[in-house]
Amino acid sequence: MGNRLNNFEKFLVFVVILYHLGIILFSILWLFTNSFFDYKLSLGVHNHLKINEDVTYGLFISGCLGGSFYCLRALYQRIGDTYTPIDLGGSDQSRGLNIRPWFFWYLYRPIQGGVLALVLLALINGKMLTISELDDEALKSYFSLIGLGFLSGFGSHELIHKIQELISVLFAKSKISNSNSSTKVKENNGE
Repeated sequence: MGNRLNNFEKFLVFVVILYHLGIILFSILWLFTNSFFDYKLSLGVHNHLKINEDVTYGLFISGCLGGSFYCLRALYQRIGDTYTPIDLGGSDQSRGLNIRPWFFWYLYRPIQGGVLALVLLALINGKMLTISELDDEALKSYFSLIGLGFLSGFGSHELIHKIQELISVLFAKSKISNSNSSTKVKENNGE
């Protein structure tokens, strides 16, 4: 059988991809639009969500654009590396392009960029992350948000590292081994 996928494995890959894309789409619609407003009201939310759908869609799409641009750039560089001669004797095509192992990464990266752009905006607006170059006025500019979305998609690897840093700071374990929770809270607050 080798490296070839049988029909069942192809079906499982399709189901997993479809499942995750469905979750991402539903999450974006639920969290960043008013599409499910009536359902949100039934869950106890009684005020209008005042979400600018143009901004969130634009931010998501610009994150996808940044991710796509990064993928095309990576593919261009890989093709260049494959067909550039190493020595004066000619090109070393044995390195090959070998796109199959990276195929799903090429599909996933733009979506990751779009989602990370929305998450970055939520972190900035929630004051959990600050960018010194951006003030409140810049965050009201549609073009600044599109640029921020593009950068999120293009630099999603670095953004993921920044989010991991934020998680380790926000959810760090207490320095005190005592099981007294009020003492741990005071110690973590620097009291």
